[in-house]
Amino acid sequence: MPNLLLEIGTEELPVGSLDVIYAELALKARQLLEIERIAFADVKVEAMPRRITIFVQGMALFQQDRELEIAGPSFEKVYDAQGKPTPVLEGFLRSKQATEKEIEVRDSAKGKYIFLKKQEKGKNVRVILPDLIKNLILSLSFPKWMRWEATNFKFPRPIRWLVVLLDSKKIPLILADVKSGNQSFGNRFLSPKSFVIPKADWNIYLTLLKKHHICLELQTREAMIRNALRKRFSQKQIDEELVHINAQLVEEPFFIQGSFSKEYLELPAEVLASCMKKNQKVFACYDGKGQLKNQFVGVMNGKRSGLIKIKSDYENVLDSRLKDARYFYEMDTKEPIEKKKPILAQLVYLGKLGSVLDKTQRLEQMAPVFSETAGYPELASSLARVACLSKIDLVTHLVYEMPDLQGIVGREYAQESGEKEDVALAIGMQYLPKNLAENYQQVKKHMSLLGALFGIMDRLDLLIGAFGTGIEPSGSQDPFALRRAGGAIVKLIRAFHIPFSLGKVIDANIHIYGDRFTKKEDLKIKLTRFLQERLSFELGVKAGSRSYEILQAVCRSRFDDLADVYDRFEVLCKMAEKDSKNFLKAAKVIQRTANMLKGYGKAAGEPKPEFLKEDQEKKLFELIQTRLQEVMEPLGKRDYEKATRLFADVFSAPLHDFFDHVLVNAEQPELRENRMALVAKINRFYTETLADLSVLSRIDEE
Repeated sequence: MPNLLLEIGTEELPVGSLDVIYAELALKARQLLEIERIAFADVKVEAMPRRITIFVQGMALFQQDRELEIAGPSFEKVYDAQGKPTPVLEGFLRSKQATEKEIEVRDSAKGKYIFLKKQEKGKNVRVILPDLIKNLILSLSFPKWMRWEATNFKFPRPIRWLVVLLDSKKIPLILADVKSGNQSFGNRFLSPKSFVIPKADWNIYLTLLKKHHICLELQTREAMIRNALRKRFSQKQIDEELVHINAQLVEEPFFIQGSFSKEYLELPAEVLASCMKKNQKVFACYDGKGQLKNQFVGVMNGKRSGLIKIKSDYENVLDSRLKDARYFYEMDTKEPIEKKKPILAQLVYLGKLGSVLDKTQRLEQMAPVFSETAGYPELASSLARVACLSKIDLVTHLVYEMPDLQGIVGREYAQESGEKEDVALAIGMQYLPKNLAENYQQVKKHMSLLGALFGIMDRLDLLIGAFGTGIEPSGSQDPFALRRAGGAIVKLIRAFHIPFSLGKVIDANIHIYGDRFTKKEDLKIKLTRFLQERLSFELGVKAGSRSYEILQAVCRSRFDDLADVYDRFEVLCKMAEKDSKNFLKAAKVIQRTANMLKGYGKAAGEPKPEFLKEDQEKKLFELIQTRLQEVMEPLGKRDYEKATRLFADVFSAPLHDFFDHVLVNAEQPELRENRMALVAKINRFYTETLADLSVLSRIDEE
């Protein structure tokens, strides 16, 4: 089976366009080929500044045949009273190139209708490909498009050449007034002349491009940049985002090292690194101890002559940028940072919720409440101070120029103003973790407890305000990054194991918001459900798995203290794996009692000894009276494993004996209600404190 090679040569594409190509093109190519019934083995996609390549390996030469069933007119329209064909039937058959023998009559709810079954032979792929390729390209969701020529074809940048090969045969195609052929172009600076691609063979294609200074595969370019930084320039900490950006900007990475004046090292390291990244996409260099050096590494598109001049140009541009950064820094630090606080009133917060100054004052009010609820009253004043200063850097010159430095600038300016070290550091940590994929154990290594407390309190205020005014994530729409905020909350609670009552904090926050909310009803329910989804995402549990069911069981029991939710989930998952005997015994107790209580509308009260008739129910009542306290004791110490094991040991056999010998749904109301009360007492003790294990499936199978 032949291969298809499609290469689209363009003017330099924006970096954002390349991300779209990698996210969508291969997937949509597979979908279109399947829709068109064209068999294939694999699809590869690569993209760089001036070239997009699609390679379809093992593509069939013909579409697969298919059987079509075509519904026709009603029987009354195609046959007259004598059963002879009418002109309607003749016209239908003529339009479908069929004969009367090929139709069949069927009864339906609306009467008799004729149907035609036809075998459709698959077309030659060469006939289909031109339209398929056009539709594929136009299906991509680029953020911006251009129209630059008479046919009004749209694409992010003008198309300059086109290669379409089915093995060694050229497939005729015209896009944006550009005719396809087999001629491509190499690196704009090092190999600008055209060359011929002889056939659609991936290895031959890669080798040919390499000769013309083109490294096609993005991952290879990224690896080249990463390896050079590590080995040639001895860099241990590498900005992966900047690696990705540079790999998308060049066709063949080549490296140049420059320097800047040591006087700029007086600026914070993050400011210097961010300035280099934003303005010139160059890498800041660090020494073996992680201290910033007055050097940088730039990535060029291939080796050039005149490197001394190029290096000088890099350095001159960087020098002017660093001068600007130093000027902004000096302007911002002329007065203590707190003096800029009133300017926050000019920044709107979530549209309906006042200003960022209002948010700051609200966080200051929340600080003593949250620190007390979380069990850290001694941090109340520090947390309030962090809240007071946290957002002021948003109105500084430096953050205006480099928004990615918010928080970091606040930390530096707080230190300049003489704030306590722990307060300044917490201000710098308020937007961490930056990546929700980061392991929660790693998060704790570069954050303080004070920073984590503020990060949780700040994001909860955002979520409560958003949900209170009807702003909620919908599908892929999440303009205020609420999912990210929720994910950060549950990750920080997991990393620092911060126990607090979610309900109390939400109530206090709502009270401080006052009458600003328009959607107060069900706010707590919606927010709790939202955080449950975020916690499930943080734990990485898959729907249908045992761990997913355990999480649902834990959340149905209690979800007010998220640190406790993590504890109960981890203990029960561990038991399910390593002590399945006791785990399943406890689960079967809960499941049998839950099944009995289904449909029992009355709220069962306390069981009464005077209504106990059978030995089995007396035994169960005695165990509740004498052993329940023993089972409850480990719960107070959060020893959930011991509590589960004791619960299973104490109640498993007696409860099953009770169900086997006692009719719970007795005819006498007082007996029935008393026995239901026994069942409910045992069920609710565990389900209301630890987990509702009745949601588990496959208990009896195991």
